[in-house]
Amino acid sequence: MSRSKGCIPCKYRRKKCDEQKPLCAACIRNVLICAWGPSSDPKGRVTTASPEPVSFSRTRPSSGSNATASIKHLYSGVPDPHSLIQGPGSLHPQLRQSQAAFLYSFFLEKAAQTVSIRDERSNPFIHVLAPMALQSDMILHTILAFSGVVLLQGSTSDIAHAVWEQYAQALRSLKFNLTKYTQGEGHLAIHVLLTCLLLCALEVWNTDTQDRGLLHFTAAQQVVSTAEAFCSGSPSFSLAAELYSYIISLLPSCLDESAGFSFSGVDFTFNALMRHHTPFFGVLCGCAFSLLRLIPDVYVVSTAIHDAHQSGKTAPTEHYLSRQRLLGLVQIWMPEALDEEGKYCGLIYRLALLALLEIDAGVESTTIDPTSSYRRQLVANMTHLLRSLPVDSNYSTILCWPLAVLGSYAEESQHRDIILKYLFHMARKYRQGNMYQTIQLLRMIWDSPHLRRKGPRCLQAAMEAQGYRIMFT
Repeated sequence: MSRSKGCIPCKYRRKKCDEQKPLCAACIRNVLICAWGPSSDPKGRVTTASPEPVSFSRTRPSSGSNATASIKHLYSGVPDPHSLIQGPGSLHPQLRQSQAAFLYSFFLEKAAQTVSIRDERSNPFIHVLAPMALQSDMILHTILAFSGVVLLQGSTSDIAHAVWEQYAQALRSLKFNLTKYTQGEGHLAIHVLLTCLLLCALEVWNTDTQDRGLLHFTAAQQVVSTAEAFCSGSPSFSLAAELYSYIISLLPSCLDESAGFSFSGVDFTFNALMRHHTPFFGVLCGCAFSLLRLIPDVYVVSTAIHDAHQSGKTAPTEHYLSRQRLLGLVQIWMPEALDEEGKYCGLIYRLALLALLEIDAGVESTTIDPTSSYRRQLVANMTHLLRSLPVDSNYSTILCWPLAVLGSYAEESQHRDIILKYLFHMARKYRQGNMYQTIQLLRMIWDSPHLRRKGPRCLQAAMEAQGYRIMFT
């Protein structure tokens, strides 16, 4: 193996490098910051959905020059979070510890990209959140804990103790800053908001079975309006608002307002995103912004009509009118992403919404459902799109929800196999606990005719049966 192609630390130490990016085995073993020179190009991407194990590395398509220029302009006066040649310790005192520095490096090189459909050059988790972390111990502890949880999923590591110490430090910092916030320091709202949202993501990654992620998100709900008042138009609020919008729009699949949870914040943050558009917009919602904001309304209407049918009643007229309005919006929707993979991802979301808006005809198990063949076609269309959207695509990180919805309606074994295989490769790629949970949930649904008759409540009913809630974020 040519030494000239190795990472910078291995070349400096004159050690053999296995060239595994972004972290080689030697740097992991010696807890070093694995940095790469400009001549070290990432290995080729997977271009088709393959049954072979998929690499955890993310594809990074090129960004527009305007977005890149805007990012440089916004942060020209902020320390570069990629300053690994001097060492992270020069950026923040906490990073002088080797394990903390290692987790920070892992966040920049890998963990931050697992939660973004944007490439590295326009990823706000790198260009907005990392610089904020260098000025806030609370956010720094949180991203280090998140980075460590991503690293630890599916593997054992000597760094586990350091990861959970960072998690404990993040919680202590959050408690302290919440106290200051309630005493009138409203400028802390954006830091508290981002911390709560990232802790929510951390719990989802860590196979949450005790609603810890939902508790963190509920805390975020309490500060989002104040954060907008203090930071409207800033890249930090744009990132927080989009992460918040993405999470809350998918929550109706695992709980409803009868459980005491309010979805009133959906329009607030989506409208805020439209008012305060920044170059970082689209980190999660970019492929189907207008569809994501419809999801809560689709669930309200579809579950109301389904429940009325199940009880042998007729739903109020306004529900049918709302259904027709939503169905029209979904049917005329056009892809919002400019690249092909983004278009395919948006179309998969569209298919999921169409499946939810179809009305089941009968309540008896022997009744033939005339919508069954239509939903079967929707599922078939989705499997065709998956063949054009490789798991290595950035967009696969947001496919858990539509795969769960369409998968719950899958009837043919070949469709189920395709969905399971894709989800399994996603779980292997991102090491995200809720993806493994989704696989188990779909298998439970497919084995239970009773659950399949629950219609749009199918996923919630399966979660209740297994005893814990899954957030599809």
